Amino acid sequence: MTGDRRPMNLYERSLERFGRSSAGLRFVTRVAPRIDPPLLRLSGGRVSSVYPIPVMLLTTIGAKTGQPRQLPLLYATDGDSLIVIASNYGRPGHPAWYRNLVANPTVEVLAGKRSGTYTAAEIADPAERAKAWDKAVDVYAGYRDYEIKASHRTIPVIRLVRA
Repeated sequence: MTGDRRPMNLYERSLERFGRSSAGLRFVTRVAPRIDPPLLRLSGGRVSSVYPIPVMLLTTIGAKTGQPRQLPLLYATDGDSLIVIASNYGRPGHPAWYRNLVANPTVEVLAGKRSGTYTAAEIADPAERAKAWDKAVDVYAGYRDYEIKASHRTIPVIRLVRA
C-alpha cells in the first residue's frame, strides 16, 4: 500500500474526515442507507448523500431468500470494472451482500453511466488485490481503519465486470 492518493478539495477532505469519525460512522450505517437509495434512483445513480464520492445502488439476489436486495455502496473504478470492498465497517463478519454475491454473482448496478448488469468475483491474486485495494483506499481512506478493526479476517475485495 502506498501513501499516495489523488488530490482532494477541501469539501472532499472534510467529508472523508467526517466519515472516519464516530458521528460519521453512525451516519453511514444508519442514515445514508435510508437516504441514498431514493437519491440514487431519482438521479439515475449520479447523486448520493456523500457526493462527489462515487456511490452505487447495488442490487443482489438474497442467498437464502432469492429476493432482490438493494444497498448503496462506495466503489472505485479500474478500467471498465468496478471495485467494491466487503469491509462491513470493520465488524467481525462479512456483510450479507457479500454472501449474496458469492451465492449469486450476477448483480445490477445503478451508477450513472456505469449502470448495468455485472458479474462479481472476489479478487484472489495478492498483487491484483493490493492494486484494487489501493484504488478503493484512494476513494475512501477509511477502509484502512476498517482493515485494522477487522484484523482477524481478510476483507474481501470484489471486482464487478460488466456482463
